[in-house]
Amino acid sequence: MKFITKLFIILDIIIVFCFLLVYGPYDKARVFWITTSMNTMNHKYLAHIFYSDDTIEKVMNSNYYVSLEESTNVDDITIGAIEKDNYSSIYEKQILDREEDELYKLIEFKYKEFNCYLVAIYDPKRVHTAVANNLNRGQILTEIAKENDAIVAINGGGYSWADGYPEGLIVQNGNVIYARSNNGYASAAINEDGILISGELSVKDLKEKKIKEALSFGPALIVNGNPIKIVGTGGSGMNPRTVIAQRKDGIILFLVVNGYGQDLSFKGRGGVYLNDLLIILQRYGAYNAINMDGGS
Repeated sequence: MKFITKLFIILDIIIVFCFLLVYGPYDKARVFWITTSMNTMNHKYLAHIFYSDDTIEKVMNSNYYVSLEESTNVDDITIGAIEKDNYSSIYEKQILDREEDELYKLIEFKYKEFNCYLVAIYDPKRVHTAVANNLNRGQILTEIAKENDAIVAINGGGYSWADGYPEGLIVQNGNVIYARSNNGYASAAINEDGILISGELSVKDLKEKKIKEALSFGPALIVNGNPIKIVGTGGSGMNPRTVIAQRKDGIILFLVVNGYGQDLSFKGRGGVYLNDLLIILQRYGAYNAINMDGGS
């Protein structure tokens, strides 16, 4: 009986703790749970289990980002304008201190409790779009990388859970592989000069902007050095992240921030908020950047 009593006391404490966490006076847990759940494709129900529609709407209206309206100014990017031995910070040194024949450099670090991987690619013209061999069924990244002889690869554009097809545009070597419609989509594109264009693109923009490679997701995080305006936590939750960015000297940056791994922990998916991404990107000198599909 003593054991059973102790067990029920422990269960009661856990229940009260969870109740205070979800419905208590401190809203961090509430904001985390709602914004993260509401920005998944298949798991919005997790927010509705615990909260009313009014509460969800109130939280989402207090945590959002304001999209950047400006377009990338390609004249701001000078490819190859790398100043050696003139480092403004330890982050600059990590990027620029390299051997002459290095094609890329992998920088691993922790941000808060999460593993981060940043790849600096010194020749932006070596960055290309790689496509799944079956557009409406997809393919895992390692397979796509292997089939395309990729040295380094990251996740790219998003897709629809309804039909499995990509969202937005896919452009490879100047050819439109796929276009969901003629509408404009938040996209990451690289023009024939190796300059990253972050912002809204439609099929009709491709020729004018001399686009060679493109994928769609978003939002654009930095355009011409100006960061996106974030209110609260940004409204897209704490999630694993993938970003492509470019510095003013033309160096392309691939950034991946892991979550808690394949299995959901009691803490959720893990990862970072949009304002965390800005902190990391600005440390490493990102001048244009766009958020890509972060994966699971």
